[in-house]
Amino acid sequence: MITGNSRLVSLHKLSDYLQAVEILRDGTFGQLDEVITTQPGSLVFCQNIAYLEIANANANITAVITTPELAAEVRVPGLAIAANPRLSFFRLYRRLAEAGQMEPAMVWGQGKGCDIHPRAVVSPRTRIGNHVTIAANAVIEDFVEIGDNTYIGPNAVIGAEGLLSVWEEDGSPLVVRHAGGVAVGRGVVILAGAVIAKSLYRTFTRIGDYSQIGILTNIGHGVQLGEHCVISGNCVITGRTVVGNGVWMGVSASVAPALRIGAGAQIKMGSIVVRDVAAGQVVSGNFALSHNTNMKHYLELIRS
Repeated sequence: MITGNSRLVSLHKLSDYLQAVEILRDGTFGQLDEVITTQPGSLVFCQNIAYLEIANANANITAVITTPELAAEVRVPGLAIAANPRLSFFRLYRRLAEAGQMEPAMVWGQGKGCDIHPRAVVSPRTRIGNHVTIAANAVIEDFVEIGDNTYIGPNAVIGAEGLLSVWEEDGSPLVVRHAGGVAVGRGVVILAGAVIAKSLYRTFTRIGDYSQIGILTNIGHGVQLGEHCVISGNCVITGRTVVGNGVWMGVSASVAPALRIGAGAQIKMGSIVVRDVAAGQVVSGNFALSHNTNMKHYLELIRS
């Protein structure tokens, strides 16, 4: 069992919750997550063979919801099938979240020497370190942890809801509020209007120590940003992307979901990144590729 601040998160059986779908092999799970989960005892959904192969190879996954067509390929102990595994999964997600079973474990509190503007909104369900500055109209939502000596600029939102589109059979949206949190490290600078979304699952979107987040930048749910990174203004790093230490992103650069940006990489101004970037690599353009290659193409163009 995993204990948090509010309610107990216990081990569940598929048959306790999934009466609306067919259970081929009953199994247990402790939390919901995605196929690349690092949390033992996870239940995931798989709608295609590529994700199912990842799930089969991940020992942290103990149960899967998938389609009838893919059921024979499942090697995970627990198995349920549904015509729409994603919808069944997020219906269960909402049920567990509403029962307080999806919340990350945290200890609330505020350190010494903090300077919190009277017009800032700070949830009591947060952990604020020592000598943290929170400027006017900033919003710090539930399940946010902020390290010592960090600065949060005016109108920044830490712990916002992330975008998640799930549709019922009749076409109406299934509203799914994110259950995770945000962990901001020590000595971080987050400037005016930046938005950092909370994780979807019982984990944290993370901003590493001594990183800087520019004006109006958007950090998606589940992003893992390393230490000493500089993310310039108006950038977008979409959900579940992993960014290594010392990465620099220029103004208005965008990164597609679930990519890996290696340590020390540089992403030039306005770049649109749609594939992984190696450690130390410098990329630019739309779609981004090696900056030297881009400059060669540019010089050839202006000479022609």
